[in-house]
Amino acid sequence: MNYRRHLKLGETLKASPSFVFLLGRPGSGKSAIYRMLRQRLLEEGLASDVTRIDDFPVLRELLDRDTEFKRHYRKEGGFVVTDFTILDDVLKEINHKLKGPEQPGRVTFVEFARARYADALKNFDRKVLDRSLILYIYCPFDVCVERNVRRFREARGEDIDEHIAPTDIMERYYKYDDYEELCLKSEAELKRRAPAPLVVVRNDIEGLERLKRELKKVTEALK
Repeated sequence: MNYRRHLKLGETLKASPSFVFLLGRPGSGKSAIYRMLRQRLLEEGLASDVTRIDDFPVLRELLDRDTEFKRHYRKEGGFVVTDFTILDDVLKEINHKLKGPEQPGRVTFVEFARARYADALKNFDRKVLDRSLILYIYCPFDVCVERNVRRFREARGEDIDEHIAPTDIMERYYKYDDYEELCLKSEAELKRRAPAPLVVVRNDIEGLERLKRELKKVTEALK
């Protein structure tokens, strides 16, 4: 894997990337992008095994342990988090999972959405970040909301996708995005400030062919 071209000035090459952080709002296309990249990596021989860690099931595990309801409460159809430090604990749990022995040929995607990625990524050890590539999906808030509404309508009468965030949740937790703010000012500055090599994938316009072209940047980063 030719990873050297994505290192920042002054960095040394420590390891080929074992982890890909897949960051973006609900509705930005994280799940679809993961499926497409997984297929590419396996078909092109860039990985022999591709796995994914989604933060939502980890959050559910931590909430199940909160039997005294100190950090959340239940409501019809789901739950409400009252102690948001649990979101950092979710990422720390994932960090712990990633610190295990390196598996040659395996690439693990880590998928989550936050308002402040700069802070969220501080929950990961330098040892993990040194083996990582960050894939930030640029997709404006209004586009993500529209996609979530469409997905909800399409899912009526079927199992509801856990990744479908209601509009009020989108407004409350995902309208602001620090990486989007910085990316709109300067993609180069975003890459400079990121704690690991970073690729921006633009998924703001519908179109499979355009997305495929965008994803070439990721596979190039993993060659």
